[in-house]
Amino acid sequence: MATTSSLGIGTGVDLQSMLTSILAAERAPIKTLDTKISVANSKISLYGTLKSKLDALKTAAETLQFPSRLSALSASSSDTTVLSASAAYTAAVGSYSTEVTQLAGAQKSFTTAYLAGSTFGPGDLNFTVGGVAAATISLTNPAGSSLQEVSTAINDAKIGVTATVITDSAGKQRMVLTGNETGAGKEFSLTSSATASGGQDSLASFDTTTVGLNRTVAQDATMTIDGIEVSSSSNTFTNVAGLTLTAAKLGTSNVTVQNDSTKITEAVQTFVDAYNAVESLIKSNSGYNSSTNTGQAFTGDSATRSVLNNLGNARTTVPPELSGATLNTLSALGITIQQNGQLKLDKDVLSGAINTSATEVVEALNAYGKSFNTEVTALLSSDGSVSNRISSLDSTVRRYKESQEAMEVRVSLVEKRYRAQFTALDKLVSSMQTTSSYLTQQLAALQNSS
Repeated sequence: MATTSSLGIGTGVDLQSMLTSILAAERAPIKTLDTKISVANSKISLYGTLKSKLDALKTAAETLQFPSRLSALSASSSDTTVLSASAAYTAAVGSYSTEVTQLAGAQKSFTTAYLAGSTFGPGDLNFTVGGVAAATISLTNPAGSSLQEVSTAINDAKIGVTATVITDSAGKQRMVLTGNETGAGKEFSLTSSATASGGQDSLASFDTTTVGLNRTVAQDATMTIDGIEVSSSSNTFTNVAGLTLTAAKLGTSNVTVQNDSTKITEAVQTFVDAYNAVESLIKSNSGYNSSTNTGQAFTGDSATRSVLNNLGNARTTVPPELSGATLNTLSALGITIQQNGQLKLDKDVLSGAINTSATEVVEALNAYGKSFNTEVTALLSSDGSVSNRISSLDSTVRRYKESQEAMEVRVSLVEKRYRAQFTALDKLVSSMQTTSSYLTQQLAALQNSS
């Protein structure tokens, strides 16, 4: 079979160029689909950006909707060296008088002093931690174990008690056992069958008389709040009237809980910015160029119109929860719509509303947050306008590609047919030229012989 580069040799006609032109015409619809696929993919990408901005708006709306996320309260301590404070959304605005009367402690016990070089065992150490048998640690060295080796064995067992060895100025050693947890009920005890060398006291013998040893007992932290005593196994008191209080030392302090206008303002500004980001993306991609008679990706797009309409409804419709409320519009909170479709927050108006009635402000924000969250959730749901539009574009791209594949098969068949025809034409013309040349030679020979 003649190769692509040999077409036309027999005829003297550039059949290869002719075939190339034919195939280019046949492939024109495929190139058209390439352009359509590129446009559709650009729209899919832009819808992906829109979806991410709607997700951000949903998050901002949820912050307004749920009091626990809005965190509209703050707590402060008059003496942070005594305790620090933070407030949950369930805390009540007001002032609380507190006194830390006892800090939480872990048990710390000192063994009696042993001569340097003393050994212990063989034998067992039996620990009880929090009233429960924790572990039996066996000392098996026939020659006895040093106090440091005993300490290492205890720590390796990870029983909830940490052991350290301290050598005093006289060269004697003590093992210090410290409970890993604070709070009443976290005590530990030790019995031992391992004897100390030199007839010294058992490892289970603790020094309770030497002055200056920092012995402590496992105990709860206690404090009073407005005269009511509360306790905690650690120095952090949680969910006390919606407060978290962390004690640092004994003493008194006043804790003040007030509305945190800064957090409210930041949450509202984040919401406004997220709304504007969605609106701006749609508007900036919905223009029309009258000179070229071409629109942008979102021009005439029903899905994006639906987005703007739904958000507009959430903005202008008073939530049912606010039907009888004094603050029942976004403008009363300082959130207004501009001529360009963007929202604007007047922080002075919002601050004034908070100072007048922070509770009503929070209730209004909760209600509008819920409305916007509901609308955006519907838009992003599997059967929402945004998701449907993306699915439709994906299907369109698949159809275009399937059409291209079918066209490629057709073009391949056309090329095969024309190549066969042109090759046959090459052979026929070549044969006719050979015959013509032969006849010319024969006629010339006849003329010469006559």
